[in-house]
Amino acid sequence: MRRTASFLLAAVMLTVLLAACGNSNNNVASDVYPSGSAQSSAPAAETKTYTDYKGREVEVPVEPQRIVYIGSNPGDLLAIGVKPIGASLSVIASQVAYPDLLDGIEDVGYPYSAEKVLAMQPDLILFDDWDEAGIEPLSKIAPTVVVGLDGTFPTEERVTRIAELLGRGEAATQWFDAYEKKAKAAQEYLNLTGEETATSLLILGADLYVMGNKGLNATLYGKLGFKPAAGVQKLIDGDERFVDVSDEVLPDYIGSTIFALSDTTEETSARQTKLTDSQVWKTIPAVQEGRVYWLDSMYNFDDPITQDRLIDKIVNIMNQ
Repeated sequence: MRRTASFLLAAVMLTVLLAACGNSNNNVASDVYPSGSAQSSAPAAETKTYTDYKGREVEVPVEPQRIVYIGSNPGDLLAIGVKPIGASLSVIASQVAYPDLLDGIEDVGYPYSAEKVLAMQPDLILFDDWDEAGIEPLSKIAPTVVVGLDGTFPTEERVTRIAELLGRGEAATQWFDAYEKKAKAAQEYLNLTGEETATSLLILGADLYVMGNKGLNATLYGKLGFKPAAGVQKLIDGDERFVDVSDEVLPDYIGSTIFALSDTTEETSARQTKLTDSQVWKTIPAVQEGRVYWLDSMYNFDDPITQDRLIDKIVNIMNQ
């Protein structure tokens, strides 16, 4: 699965405000250091016992120097100033919204290659993947902490847990404080009242998905103040991340605004054309009234870096 002149002064003011908030994020990004660089004079051999998500007690370095991350959200680490030496990049490297921050991170494959991980000589492995079978083999290579199982926690809780483990709690607090200010500024600039309903769609290959409680919606509902459309609320209540739908039932999920994600592959483009040419699509009020916004599917991740850049993108496309 793979996101006018009368307003000139306001736009300038928002640009300044967003830039200030964005600079806070950029400052965090500029603080990104390879996990192989020492951050204090504490001996590398110093350890502590950490109880992970699976209830496993793991003896981990107090200041890990060579971190390998297994999961789909390396942006969780980058946001708090930690760059792993290795990560599962083979699938997501071309899909995420922050390829510029992946330089220097070696791909361990997906599924990961135990040989590649071993060759990196990590002193800590962070595991956030759905395939639990991968935990024990990794544990034979280096201390392996299960920080989640792909979507276990909402973004801020997930990142905070990782930050506490790595001694980066203050960096996480600073990042989310700046992000909250940026989201609030965007909401005010877009004149969102909190009464607008929204639906996010994902076109991926031949499939059409309505997103539930993950991805783009973490920003739409959690930060910008949109409300889920009634059909989407049912998905959220059922803890559904997404649902594959046909064009015919799509109106049951649509709110006053549509955010649609797609990519440029031939199959996805064909499915998008089929949808937008359909009579069902043309009769949806949000379509008729011009409240459909298209984004690249890279914005459907919910790591902090993607969420931050997504706000900039939404402000931009909603004012075109």
